[in-house]
Amino acid sequence: MTAEALASANVDCSIDDANLKFEMEAIAARAGPIQQIHVGTIEIRPTAMSLAALSMTFNATNLMQQWIYAGGLHLQIEVSDDKVNQSVNLVIIARTDAKMEKYRGTYILRVTRDGKSNERKGRIKECVAG
Repeated sequence: MTAEALASANVDCSIDDANLKFEMEAIAARAGPIQQIHVGTIEIRPTAMSLAALSMTFNATNLMQQWIYAGGLHLQIEVSDDKVNQSVNLVIIARTDAKMEKYRGTYILRVTRDGKSNERKGRIKECVAG
């Protein structure tokens, strides 16, 4: 009897615009979800939400929802900081660009601080899975 062969894929995403800088380097099972996040950073630009600059790291436990299927990539990341009563929710929605062999799409960023929410939208720089 032979052992089942398991394969993995890298998932790399980035956003860099006036609202935020986002980087994620992760490993996913070929036919399954993201298993491990090596690099996960969210840096909100101070002008984006009239806040001081905010920088947070995240890992796989902050990945609330994920879908990588049939040319679609959907991720929801939520990071909270109870010390300042603040949470960041980032949703990425992308589709495969066959010409570029990359995912292109949009994001929705919601920052909640002291019960007040502020939301921004933008385009992802790129996501690659393979």
